[in-house]
Amino acid sequence: MTADDTTAARDDAARTDPGRSRRELVRIGARASAAWIAEVVTRGRRLMALAAGAAAGVAMAMLIHPVLRRADGDDTALSSSIALGLLVGAAVAIVPVTVWLTRAIRRHPSVTGSHPRWRDAALLDGAVDARGRVTLPPGAAERVATESRRAIASSTVGLPGAALLVSFALIGIPAYALVGEVGVMAWSIPVYLLSSSATLWAQCITAGRMALLRDAADAELALPASERSVASPVEPPLGSRLP
Repeated sequence: MTADDTTAARDDAARTDPGRSRRELVRIGARASAAWIAEVVTRGRRLMALAAGAAAGVAMAMLIHPVLRRADGDDTALSSSIALGLLVGAAVAIVPVTVWLTRAIRRHPSVTGSHPRWRDAALLDGAVDARGRVTLPPGAAERVATESRRAIASSTVGLPGAALLVSFALIGIPAYALVGEVGVMAWSIPVYLLSSSATLWAQCITAGRMALLRDAADAELALPASERSVASPVEPPLGSRLP
């Protein structure tokens, strides 16, 4: 199949298939990312992360409480210490989770080895469009199945941290509204909320497109070898030198 044939196939698919909305792609990507996180961050690792976060949070709350008590009094010192301890503990718990997700990308090594990343991007972007319409190139199912899984793993690395910032922002905005004190941190919370929400949205859309591409490649590989599409032979640019 030549480049013109692939482009024509994608145009025909775009006319017949309206594709999926962004919300649907986000839902598909969120499920794929959650499944990958659950596979990597096992129950034992979750307990380890929670233990590290709890220890760091309790230590921070105990250390900062005397300082806040002398500065603000007993009324607000306890609540501020607990809030700061929760923030530090959650941040500490996210660190090993991010490390485990980053190292787990190696589970899906690139098919062609240590080649430039732009070749992966060209293959994947050419096989699925922004609306989730898949046009799998003939003979590329095996490589696409591996590269799409690697792309899902790569897009999932930053999701736990972004989700944590969104959660704290959603909790912090009502808390500051009830207290009535607007400080520097209060003005920065909406910025964290917008940036983290944009990260979650974009990464889930990417994971959703890659999940659809992965499923299409798996369906192609599930067929008998005689029924799979085969790429047409590529002619050498300068002709064959064989007799």
